[in-house]
Order: sequence, then C-alpha cells, then structure tokens
Amino acid sequence: MSRIDDLKQEQQLIEQSIRLQAQYASEGREIDKDFVKSTVDRIKAQEEELKLLKSKAGYNEEEAKAIERSIKKSKELLSVYKETGTATGMIVNNLSSVGTGIKEFLTNTSKQYALAEKMAQVYKGLGRDLGMTGKSAKFLEKSFKGALPTAIELGFNANDLASVYEDISEKTGRVSNLTSKDAETITSIAASMNLSTSDAAEMSETFMLMGLSTEQIEKNMIETYKSAQSMGLNARKVIKVLQQNVDKMQGYSFANGVKGMTEMAKLGVKLRMDVSEMLQMADQFYQPEAAIEAAANLQMLGGDIAQAFGDPFETMYLARNKPEELAKKVGKMTENMMQFNEESGEFEITAESRMQLQETSKQLGLSYDNMVKMSRQSAKISKIKTEFVSVGDDEMKESLASMAKFKDGKFVIETEEFGDLGLDEVTDDMAKAIMQENQSEEENLKDIALNTQTMSQQMERFKESTEAKIATATNIYEIFEEQFKPQFDKVKEGVEKTVKPYIDGAKDFFDQEIGDGESKILDDMFNGLSDLSKKIKDGVSPALDAFSTKLIATADDIGKGLYTVTPHDANDMVSMPGSNGRVLTGEFGALSLNDKDLVMAGDPNKLTGGGNNSGTPSRMEFGNLNISGKIEIVSPDGSANGMDMSSLKPQIEKMIISHMNGSFRDGGVTSSKQATDYMGQS
Repeated sequence: MSRIDDLKQEQQLIEQSIRLQAQYASEGREIDKDFVKSTVDRIKAQEEELKLLKSKAGYNEEEAKAIERSIKKSKELLSVYKETGTATGMIVNNLSSVGTGIKEFLTNTSKQYALAEKMAQVYKGLGRDLGMTGKSAKFLEKSFKGALPTAIELGFNANDLASVYEDISEKTGRVSNLTSKDAETITSIAASMNLSTSDAAEMSETFMLMGLSTEQIEKNMIETYKSAQSMGLNARKVIKVLQQNVDKMQGYSFANGVKGMTEMAKLGVKLRMDVSEMLQMADQFYQPEAAIEAAANLQMLGGDIAQAFGDPFETMYLARNKPEELAKKVGKMTENMMQFNEESGEFEITAESRMQLQETSKQLGLSYDNMVKMSRQSAKISKIKTEFVSVGDDEMKESLASMAKFKDGKFVIETEEFGDLGLDEVTDDMAKAIMQENQSEEENLKDIALNTQTMSQQMERFKESTEAKIATATNIYEIFEEQFKPQFDKVKEGVEKTVKPYIDGAKDFFDQEIGDGESKILDDMFNGLSDLSKKIKDGVSPALDAFSTKLIATADDIGKGLYTVTPHDANDMVSMPGSNGRVLTGEFGALSLNDKDLVMAGDPNKLTGGGNNSGTPSRMEFGNLNISGKIEIVSPDGSANGMDMSSLKPQIEKMIISHMNGSFRDGGVTSSKQATDYMGQS
C-alpha cells in the first residue's frame, strides 16, 4: 500500500473521530485527553514530513496534497475536541438544572396547582368554544391533558394544542372526538414538517375524511418524507406542497389514493411545477369536446408537444383518473425545449422554444414562467440521466440527477462517503448508498422533530413536559375543585343573602332627600355601618370560618408528608399596607388582609408610647379619617381603659360638626393647615 493510500485511510479515520466526538458532545461525555495529545503529536509529525518532502527536488505533489489534507482534518478534529469540552461543561450544568427543577416541582404542590390551573383555563375555554359539556367535556379534558406533555416536548404550548381540536372541529362541524394519541400524532406532523398546528390539523382532517386513521396518516408521511429524501428533494417542501394542495387534490381521482397525491407533491417539487395549476389543467380535459379541441391546437405546434397530446382520449383518461401521470407527460414534453451550454453549464431557451412554450401555456392554462422553470429542470434531468454509464435503474438515475451540480466543467454528485463523484464513476451500489445516506434513520415523526432541536432546547422542553405530566397525573386542580366547590357555593349564597338587603337599604337611603342636618347624617351612617358589621359577622363569618377550616384540613391531607409549616415568633413586628396575599390565622379562624391593612405586634407601651405602669397605653391615636392630620383622645384617668365606640362617638360628632361650621375661622374658607391645627380644640 502506498503512502497516499495510507493517508486516505488515515483521513477516513479522522472523519469518523470527528463524527464520534460530535456524538459524545450530544451525550455529555468527557473527551479522551490522551487521544487529544496523540492528535497534536500526529499534526507535528506530518508537518515535519511535509516540510522534508517539499525540500526534495521533484517531490510527489499528490503525496504532498494528501499530507496537507490529513493535517487540515487533524486540526478540524482538535477544534471539535475544544468545542466538545466546552459543550460538555454546559450540558452537565443544564442537566443538573433540569434535575433540580423537576425535584423542586415534585415537592411543591403550589407550583403543581398553579400549572394545573393554567391548563384547566385552556381546556375549559376550549370546551366552551366547542359547545362541549358533561361527558363530552370530560372526554376532551382527558384527551387534552394526555396530549399536552408531548406537545410541550415538541416545542408547542397549550394554546397551540387547543388549535388542533378547534380546527378539526371547525372543519368537521362536529364536537371533537380526537384521542390523546390522535392529537400527539398531529402535533408530531406539525413539529417534524415545520407546519403550524392549524395547518397540520387541517391536512390530517382531510385524510381522516378520506378514511385514514392518524396511524395511517403518520405512516404515509414517513414514507413520503424518506422517499423524497432519497430522491434528493427537500422532504419538508414536499410535505408543505401536499398540505397546501390536499383540499384540492381530494376532489380528484388518483389511481393510488393518498399515495397518488403524495406522488403529485413530489413531482411538483422535483420538476418545479405548480401543483394547483396542474390540477386546473386536468379540469380542461374532463370533457371530450374540450380534450379534442385542445389536442388539435397542440398538434399544430408539432414535435414533442404534438406527440404528448396527440391522443385526446388518452389525455382525458389521465385527467380523470391519473392527474399525476398527466403532469409527468407535460414535464416530459418540455425536456427538449432547452439547449445546454457546455461552457457555462446553463440551459438556455431558444426563440422557437419560447414561442412554443407561450402557445402551450395558453392551451393548457398554465403560467408561462412556470412552464419555463419546468422546462429547465426537465432538460437538466434528461441530460444528466444519459451520462450515467454504470447505473441501470431509470428511477434511480432521475433521483441522482436531482442531486447533481455543475462543477469544474462537468456534472458531479457530492457525497459524504465517496467525495465528489463524476456521473460516469457512479455504480449501482454507490447509487443505493448515496440515496440511503440522504434518508433519516428515525422511524416516527416525533423522533424526527426532537432530533431537529438543540440539546439545550431538548432539556428545557423535557423539564416543562415532565412538569406537565406531574400536574396532569396528580389531578391536583380537579381534587381542589371537587373539594372546595360545594364550600364556595355556600359562601357565595351566604354573602349574597347578607349583602343584598344592605345594598337595597343603601339605595333607599341615598334616594331619599337629605335635609335633617349633619348630626342626623352622621347618626344614620354610624347606625348603617354598625348594622352592616353585625350582619357580616352573623351571616358571612360562619360560612367563611367553615370554608377556611375545610381548606386547611384538605390542604393538610394533600400536603401531608410533603412539607410542614413552623410558625415564627413575631417579636416587635409591623406589616405595612400595600401588600396583598397576607393572612392571619388563630383561634378566631383565618383573616385575609388587603393592601390597606396595617398589622402590628409587640409590647403595647413600645408600639403606642405609653407612660403609666398599668401595662396599657395612656392614649390612643386615630390615623387618617379622610381629613388631614390626626385625632387624639386622652381619657381622664390617663389610660385607654373603658374607652369604647359609644363613648367616643359624641365627642367625634361634636368635633366634626363644629369644624364644619367654621368655629375657628376668621372669615373666608378654612385652609388645610387650619383644619389640622384647630381639630379637637374648643
């Protein structure tokens, strides 16, 4: 074996190592430091070898180039090692974060409930929009919750999944009967083929209308996807063309049903033809009279056009039963209308061909621009097919022709395994390997979709998907809803019974004419507030207390073993207004505080500045009473004992009335400063 052969073999091993390191990076493995060192040593040795070789007169240039390629590949490998080390550290950190996040979610029922409630908002709203209640609503809930974790893993959210149910229900005009497996398949189609969930749902519904199950739809999608790849076509583009035209195609008779439709989509991408135009063309040949007239006009153009449409009844048969075969006939007809320029590698249109294409496009109802594109592509495939000398299968030649590129004065096929191959170098075995090389290894659409995600995306979406599984599997929202709904209904009933009479009374009060003086107004307001307080205490508090007790008991049952709550000593503490969500609990039950409540705890003397030895403050101060300043009331014995609302009320009344009458002003309107300074003076 020559040195050049050794270097080629060495280069193949390096390329395998590069692919292997990329795989290690995706798996989070550490790199082999000894292997890195050996690679560095090999580069140095080969650089010395190259230097020595070039120092000799008449050295072998091919051998020198082989050494240079080997050095270049080895340096690429070192670069991959470096990236692998960086990626490995990042992946390990991300993995740790995912594990920690899931562990925290497992033990946090508050987060589980919050996520479950968000899901419930979506599927309950979906049930409302689709008019589903009772058992049908329960079926929808089960299906939605079962499919959501997969949808999240594929990169969608709850609203994306809801659109699947909405669009299918909209198209069918029936309530949704999708199972979770059906919904998972449709979201897999969307994610793997780069479609929206709505587009995937509409295409799937058309196939289901034709009698296919979602399992059969996925099987057809996989077959079409891999077949398109082996032909050198953009597989996602083929599926997109199918999705865009499936509604039209289902109105035509294809020889092989759905497979015929997929063949039409592949043909459209392969020959760069507009599928919707081809279907419209088929319509023109449905009636015998139209087929005969069009054939007669096309025969006048002569050549390949006359031959393709010479038999009007054959054309009519293809239009009615095999529209994909009619499209192939059009492509075949245009393949000789372009001339190949050997120097530029371009296919050029002649004046005569331009005239023929213009007239043909009119007769067939096709766009002239699309006809030109189709003619160029057909001409390219036709020419390249003739240059294969060792490939026997005609279909395989067409597939390989789609991959060929004009390079250095000839058509070549670029491959990973064999490098650049001239068409005369390709054998049957090579052709099979090349077509296999282009195909995905995945056997289902979900795996195809997941393998298009980055590692960071996969880990983050796996975490979110797992959290969704936990929230749906525990049914935490449904448990709370079932336990507390009856109690909440009782609270609502009690509040409504208590509030309604007060609202009615308040309305009567404000409707009547007010003219009895300020004292009467204050008396009525105090009495009204007192009555309201008593009604709330007697009517609502028992229901709220029962609800709170039930809530605490249920939460304790659900969270038992997951967490414990230890109260802390308040010491001297002030909780200022401005914060919602605060709750005081004790023998009195549970009190919910709003953003206006002030809470203080501690030694009364410290909190109120008391000055006696009784342990009670010597004075009480009232804060903001909708006037500027404050009211200070001091009892005769120097303490706050025995001071209740009934004794304070006359003093407050007198003070406010006197102030309103302007007892302390010397004409004019009392200023805000005067109002504050004079308040409480006699």
